[in-house]
Amino acid sequence: MQILKIKANQTLSLRNTILRPGLDLAQCEYVGDNDDSTHHLGCVVDNELVGIVSIYERSNSEVHSGCGFQIRAMATCDTVRGKGMGLSLLKAAEQIAFNSGAKYIWANARASAIGFYKKAGYQIGHEEFQIEGVGAHFVVCLPRAQKNTGVTARANDGSMP
Repeated sequence: MQILKIKANQTLSLRNTILRPGLDLAQCEYVGDNDDSTHHLGCVVDNELVGIVSIYERSNSEVHSGCGFQIRAMATCDTVRGKGMGLSLLKAAEQIAFNSGAKYIWANARASAIGFYKKAGYQIGHEEFQIEGVGAHFVVCLPRAQKNTGVTARANDGSMP
């Protein structure tokens, strides 16, 4: 398994197959995909792209203050789900964001992925919301660890304040 930087257009097939089935590839392109501050990562096994994540420099004042990065299009193929590849992608995206000055990382996570984000240490928002054509979501957030104390700003119960 390798985690590699990839181009936005290399994410489209998995975005389409896993996250937006039935849509045209053009509908799987997101605003900011080609910004200089945006990063796309792919998980490759035996020369096959089996997972993707995109991370955008995009703050959300309803989640946290300061510089934020948003995770979007986090997906792994069914054949590799549960084997740690999604977590490897997520940790690589976190490293890029925090090395780029992020104070926090956030995402609109599908309700079905909440367990994954909880295990990864993310705080989970209390209010479920719907994204048309996709389904139930929650906002999740991972604040940067407090440098001077070594204690993270994560809530013990995994929920956001």
